[in-house]
Amino acid sequence: MKRIQLLTTLCFFVLQSYAQRGANSGNPKIKAYKIAFITEKLNLSESEAAKFWPIYNQYEKTKFSLHKREKKEIRNKVKAAGGIDYISKDEAQRFLVTMRDIRKAQYDNKTTFHNNIVEILPAKKVLLLEITEHEFNKRLMERLKKRRNNRIKNGRR
Repeated sequence: MKRIQLLTTLCFFVLQSYAQRGANSGNPKIKAYKIAFITEKLNLSESEAAKFWPIYNQYEKTKFSLHKREKKEIRNKVKAAGGIDYISKDEAQRFLVTMRDIRKAQYDNKTTFHNNIVEILPAKKVLLLEITEHEFNKRLMERLKKRRNNRIKNGRR
């Protein structure tokens, strides 16, 4: 019963925070599913969850903004130029420097997250979190693929 209360409370707060941030924050259903999935797999206590989720949410927010920056500053510009064949060597060099900077920031974000989270959770749970995130992404992709295949079978796209 306590587990259900904890999951319900966490989902409520996450959905509320996403509603306040706007539509660019991602799909609230997926976020709620991810929270429930991670909480269950890590077997987080109430006190662990209360400390874990704000740190995790900040990490995810930074991760998303870095991904968005990479898309904006590199991919979209290469695409707008007509593809990789149509950019100059100097532009390619600038894009590589930008990409390295972004990848370093991603690494720093992950390192900071691990340093902060290991103060709350034991190292085994932090390692389990990495595995769980991968498993969640795999399941999510399988669900989306299944949904797409069902739409194609039913003649809708």
